[in-house]
Amino acid sequence: MQAESTINPREIPFMRLLLPMLTGVLFSFWMPGCFLHAVWTMGGCFLLMLIFVFLNEKYQFRWLFGGLVLCSMLSFGYVLAVAHNDLNQSQHFSDFLDNKNTIIAKVNASPKLGKRLKTTLSVYAIRDSLGELQPANGNLLTYLEINNTSAQPVYGDVLVLRGWVQAVPPPMNPYQFDYQAYLHFQNVRYQAFVKKDDWVNTQINQGNTVLRLAQHIRFACIERLRKYLPTEREFSVGAALILGYKDEISEDVRNAYTQTGAMHVLAVSGLHVGLIYLFLNFFLGFVKSKSRTFKVVKPILLITGIWSFALLTGMSPSVMRAATMFSFIVIGISIKRYTNIYNTLACSAFFLLCFNPYLIANVGFQLSYLAVLGIVYFQPRIYRLITINHPLGDNLWALMAVSIAAQLATLPLSWYYFHQFPVFFWLASLIVVPAATFILALGVTSLILSVIPFVGFLFGKLLFGLIWVVNTLIFGIQQLPLGLVEGIWISVTVVLVLYLVLVMFAWFLKFRKPIAFLLTLILLLAVVAEYSYSFYEQTSQRKITVYHSYKNAIADFISGKNTTTIKGSRVGERQVGFAASNHQGALGIHANDKASFRGNYHNSSLFLQQHFIQFHDKKIVIIDNENLLKSSLSMDMDYVLVQDSPYLKILDIKDRFNPEMIIFDATNSRKSIEVWKKQCEEIGLVYHDVNTQGAWELNF
Repeated sequence: MQAESTINPREIPFMRLLLPMLTGVLFSFWMPGCFLHAVWTMGGCFLLMLIFVFLNEKYQFRWLFGGLVLCSMLSFGYVLAVAHNDLNQSQHFSDFLDNKNTIIAKVNASPKLGKRLKTTLSVYAIRDSLGELQPANGNLLTYLEINNTSAQPVYGDVLVLRGWVQAVPPPMNPYQFDYQAYLHFQNVRYQAFVKKDDWVNTQINQGNTVLRLAQHIRFACIERLRKYLPTEREFSVGAALILGYKDEISEDVRNAYTQTGAMHVLAVSGLHVGLIYLFLNFFLGFVKSKSRTFKVVKPILLITGIWSFALLTGMSPSVMRAATMFSFIVIGISIKRYTNIYNTLACSAFFLLCFNPYLIANVGFQLSYLAVLGIVYFQPRIYRLITINHPLGDNLWALMAVSIAAQLATLPLSWYYFHQFPVFFWLASLIVVPAATFILALGVTSLILSVIPFVGFLFGKLLFGLIWVVNTLIFGIQQLPLGLVEGIWISVTVVLVLYLVLVMFAWFLKFRKPIAFLLTLILLLAVVAEYSYSFYEQTSQRKITVYHSYKNAIADFISGKNTTTIKGSRVGERQVGFAASNHQGALGIHANDKASFRGNYHNSSLFLQQHFIQFHDKKIVIIDNENLLKSSLSMDMDYVLVQDSPYLKILDIKDRFNPEMIIFDATNSRKSIEVWKKQCEEIGLVYHDVNTQGAWELNF
């Protein structure tokens, strides 16, 4: 039988601290200008609580004392998040930015190697507009052009560089991944592209000694795994699963694991930390000492081992969550105190958010906690639905119940972020979860025994064979028909409603209250109604979108659930997908035709011939050279689309076509666009610059 965890409010005091603190953190994202009010509120509440404690009146006025605790934690979360924003620190390097700045900075993490070296730097100093070196702080994302004169930077190296520092731009296309927001929650708001002659590695290392040692050991282990796992596919999976190294996961491997619902195994998380805890606890069990000293040393060794593994695997949010949670479990066991799992989860989240309140916006952090909550609450209840008497069948069903529980708890958020549902997630989990145990055990053993060449090599080959089998099975599951439901787009509101459905359903299962079941049905009907309304809107939509894609011409002409993508002759499917696929998915597009700006095309709503497009009642002329303006052609058009930087005068366009607006797409040079903008402003013609303003959208 599976033990069922109960939720007793008296046993989860940290939940009562975590929830108002989380609320304060979220408020800081929407209303960041109330810092001083929050500080005074927090101070006042703490002072009043101290008075209550000193007068021993907190039990007589429990409701008031509880209100003060709630208010103080809400203010604490707000203050913590605002203070964590490095833009609010004095001497942030952005205060000294000039046209081209000289910067001294430390490497925060070993660079990712590609066409350029990509890394985040901690700025130490910057040369201001007067040429003076000013102490500074803040994080800077840099793309370093590779040179042969400087050693490749590693964690802690101090670099001197010179380059244009720019704010990270917002997404330029509708529904595109918001890289600016992603970096914002890593305290990075600026980036610099640095030429190969404009940076030098001083080879002075000022990194933390422990972190530097951990990274050195990690990369040594990665190179050892590379010898044991000679094929690209097996190495990328092994390095990710054992050491959290995901830089070399290929697109086909990532797609296979994502589309089968097995990607969580490649992100080092609670499963891996739990196995490390079990391994350490097993080996320490051979020490048959009952001395008081060993009772103190054992939890210290366990916690040290857990956090050493977390350091070695890159300290991802899911690893930090698991390491913190297991640390509290170890402490609870060592002092022989019963620990409620929900309180342990809340406690770990509380302390991690005290360390970094921006973790709340991290997808891995969110999914990690939801998965554990789902497993703890739903798994025993799902397991009890079916009784299997055979031990093997019972264990497989228990494992499947874990997978279903985790999927149930993370489903709304997974739909929101990833827009797909892997139908055979349960089958993949039956393979990868048990296999992960053996892969981690074999991986750690082979790395430890690598000092004994033959023994380490033998374990390495066993590891290679196991990973090869797992990869083969995962790729096989990926090929199963109807294995992936794609195109699931839901709003934040629907996500919240779906989680309310889960809460109401859990309430019903626990207390069998008819009102809970009724509320569950009402909420589900609300979701269905919202989906039906969205579907109706999508069937009648008409939209033109000219996308932003560097030096590429891409446009969508959307009618109902169909679109025709018109692109330049040299534009590949990869560029089209990057610019347009999310937008098409969000609008429920099912059919997509392709056409070229240089060709002819027509369907029931769109007519394209050479330089002219008519879409329903909207008429567009495309000007990509000056010949069209030299002809005698003259007619009223709704819009003019300018491509490929032709030589033209805006006044000629207005006289010939009298458009409502002129659109400059991403194929035009910035120099030409600046000239055209001035001419538009002089004659009062509305324009849209896709290069700087992002995609142009017209709904009608």
